[in-house]
Amino acid sequence: MEKLFLFLSLFLSLNKKVAPVDIEKLYGPCVKVPVLMYHHIQPEDVAKSLNQGSLTVSPEFFRKDIEYLSTKGYSSIFPADLINFFDKGIALPKKSVMITLDDAYEDNYTYAYPILKEFNTKAIIFTPTGLVTVNNYLNWNEIGEMNNSGLIYFANHTWSHQSSSAKIEVLDREISLADTQLKEKGLNKDSVFAYPYGKPSAGAEKTLSKYGYKLAFTTVHGNMMCKGKRFDLPRYRVGNAPLSKYGL
Repeated sequence: MEKLFLFLSLFLSLNKKVAPVDIEKLYGPCVKVPVLMYHHIQPEDVAKSLNQGSLTVSPEFFRKDIEYLSTKGYSSIFPADLINFFDKGIALPKKSVMITLDDAYEDNYTYAYPILKEFNTKAIIFTPTGLVTVNNYLNWNEIGEMNNSGLIYFANHTWSHQSSSAKIEVLDREISLADTQLKEKGLNKDSVFAYPYGKPSAGAEKTLSKYGYKLAFTTVHGNMMCKGKRFDLPRYRVGNAPLSKYGL
């Protein structure tokens, strides 16, 4: 009986949720920042015709989202703001939010960019550089225009949208090639990454460290950003639903 009690006590202690104060001690400094993740921004009929419905938010809903954030007093931030919080202790604006778009689809320029400009809202586009200029992806002229607006930050998403489960030599080539292409064009100066398909790996994290990366985003649900988990940062995948659904 005593052995059973000890076993249950150990099991419960290992499986109980870590309190926020413990997260701060383990991984801090930490801060709550909702990071919203989008992919395609395009009309729903177009998405259906291309079988892209699961990755699409309509321009109407995207505009509602950005207008909602503006009305509710949220401040859109860039990766540099989070890096400065981690490394220099510089406080973030109250009600900070980060807008991210994965894969650099051309509809980001056609539909999302005008809305972001309308509300003077910043966003990050994670860009697989080997797909730039391919059909339905952004081209370098569009990327240059968006970057020059001061509202859009372009970050690394590997060269060919490579999964982090690949062999480390493949990851090294994919991450370093995209890094070189972006920085040759004056992009991704703060060395920021998002994992294609959302899952981190030890090999990818090792490669990111090798090339001096400062942040990496997953698709894990959550809003707690911690310095000690800077290569394992969570996001909210947003659909055609009000942002209040995600706690904003």
